[in-house]
Amino acid sequence: MFKHIKVLVIGAGIAGPAICYWLKRFGFSPVLIEKSIAIRKGGQALDVRGVATHIAREMGIYDRVCDMRTRIESGRFVDVSGNVLHEEQGEKFGFRQDDEVEILRGDLVETLMKTITDVPCRFNQSIASMRQNESSVTVNFNDGSVENYDMVIAADGIHSAARRMIFDKNEYQLINLGSYLSTFTIPNYLELNHMDLECEANHKLVSINSDNDPKTARAGFMFRSQHVLNDIRDENEQKQFLCDTFRDFGWEVQNILNHMSESDDFYFDAITQVKMNSWTKGRIALLGDAGYCPSPLSGQGNNLALVGAYILAGELKTANGNHMQAFSRYNELLHAFVDANQKFGVWVSESYLVEDEFSKEFAEGRSNKILAMIKSVSNAIALPWYE
Repeated sequence: MFKHIKVLVIGAGIAGPAICYWLKRFGFSPVLIEKSIAIRKGGQALDVRGVATHIAREMGIYDRVCDMRTRIESGRFVDVSGNVLHEEQGEKFGFRQDDEVEILRGDLVETLMKTITDVPCRFNQSIASMRQNESSVTVNFNDGSVENYDMVIAADGIHSAARRMIFDKNEYQLINLGSYLSTFTIPNYLELNHMDLECEANHKLVSINSDNDPKTARAGFMFRSQHVLNDIRDENEQKQFLCDTFRDFGWEVQNILNHMSESDDFYFDAITQVKMNSWTKGRIALLGDAGYCPSPLSGQGNNLALVGAYILAGELKTANGNHMQAFSRYNELLHAFVDANQKFGVWVSESYLVEDEFSKEFAEGRSNKILAMIKSVSNAIALPWYE
């Protein structure tokens, strides 16, 4: 019905392939571009929960997500000497209930990409500039090519280049929550078997777990710091900052850091939220973390991406391709859901990385409160029906 409407989608993470799926299903003609040369494998473990599980079912991917899910059977909190303070079963340890599942980011992206094999996808492609008028968006690519689109949807993450191109600096805020996060894969030298170990003290948290691949383990670091890196994208500076911060932490930290150089999937970033009054401007819309990152600690970024993609595509269908009408509804319908999840992200940021001595009672109390809160925020929207 809308095959004449060409939509450029930027970013092959969670939100980009998801919006391509719904646009194609509703009759539009999306094209997906990604600046990397291939999909990034592995990465953090993400939860599909709340209303996002309904969307996954509608997309026909829920069973595959379940097949590829992580299977952490138990989680243990230890002190800096390695003594076990508290233990929880895997699903509760990950704050999952009912039909909610955890999956590695790379596995979820791969699953989503398999739903859009009929959508043109161009890797190693990025944008040099964009300009729009009343009838189209002219996109200049870094390879020198120029193309026109009816709309552009930018799903290029928290450091969105498209957002910087189109929106003025006073139209968005990057709110640093005062913490950093790092993850990477290392050999499973502790021989963990479907187990997660966490040590939290002095405003710092270290985790290591091994799941479906017994040869590898995923290490995670979180910590509070007001230090600002000279270049937040400089991996060498990131690794040195991490080593300096955790030098005297204790437990298994030095062993984990000694293996860091062997990793090929090192990730590091400030824990940040993106706040905007409007995620659209003219014929261009922001989707997922590019427009409303709730912070990695919330565990809700991919769920906001899946819900946002469904609603944005659905409203374009309902509006018969009228972007002004659809974009207005997209902003209207999603804001309360985003606000609830961003408030939850702030609360989680304040509740982790404790200064006081960690205890079984504290762990149980925090876990129970998170379970209740996350059930509420992950279902804090009534999904429209667009079929």
